[in-house]
Amino acid sequence: MNEDSHSTGPAPDAARRTHDRERRQARLVLAGRAESADDLAMLIDALGLDPREDHGQAAQRD
Repeated sequence: MNEDSHSTGPAPDAARRTHDRERRQARLVLAGRAESADDLAMLIDALGLDPREDHGQAAQRD
């Protein structure tokens, strides 16, 4: 069986955590470079980095 097609178990969870961590890191980089809150919001929206779309535990608590 191909592990990529297997939808349960630790591998998908690890991949989601990595993806969410990369998204958070990208938002931090943008925050450091944006000239204003409006610029930051526009960039996050344009790049699809909305924190509400993260799958991690922290996003579920918000």
